[in-house]
Amino acid sequence: MSDAIAALSDAMRNDAETLRVIGQNVANMETTAYRREIAVLRPSFDQVTDDARVSAERALAVETVVDQRPGTLKSTSEALHLALEGPGFFVVETPDGEALTRRGDFRLDSESRLVTQAGLPVLGDNGVIRLDGATPQIAPDGAVRIAGDVVAQLRIAQVSPESQLTPIGGDLYRAAQLPDADSAARVRQGFLETSNVESVGEMVRLMETMRHFESVQRFVRGYDDMMGKAISELGKV
Repeated sequence: MSDAIAALSDAMRNDAETLRVIGQNVANMETTAYRREIAVLRPSFDQVTDDARVSAERALAVETVVDQRPGTLKSTSEALHLALEGPGFFVVETPDGEALTRRGDFRLDSESRLVTQAGLPVLGDNGVIRLDGATPQIAPDGAVRIAGDVVAQLRIAQVSPESQLTPIGGDLYRAAQLPDADSAARVRQGFLETSNVESVGEMVRLMETMRHFESVQRFVRGYDDMMGKAISELGKV
């Protein structure tokens, strides 16, 4: 395969991945606190170690990054629905260790633990939060009170703006947490955060990517026809 065809193949592969990311964003427009993903072009290891070929012959590789801009807050009046206003993440316990989430449509499980919709325990400063079936009052600083007594303190993790969030499925992320950071986030009880996906923006990106994919596809066909004619003419010599 020639270098030209290889570059075109990479470009079409990148477009296909970008379309997948856009489709995923559109499918999660109504998902609570969903963070849209963005397909970006970055040089691969081979490209940055081969100066003669960088950007001249091969397309850059597509990677996805998480858009950390917040969504808007929507009132639900449910006592166990929580949203974060400002930077920060709820911390939950998973079988593979701690994970971060902005999704706050929590519930109580059969053991009176505060858990996510998937049943993962929400963590406080002293571990798993148990509410004994009572309706809590949750202050903006994350203090959980029942009948006026503080029974737990929600743990709000801070993440460096330079730290890349790694999606691990189920609205969960992993990232390097800042140790002993003062939380700038405020907990809003009775609210949920919407996704930060903007339908118009995603549709524009979808059309742009489709046009680019189709133009590369036409170029590949033209290149293939040209090579076919060249081989045919050479065969007559």
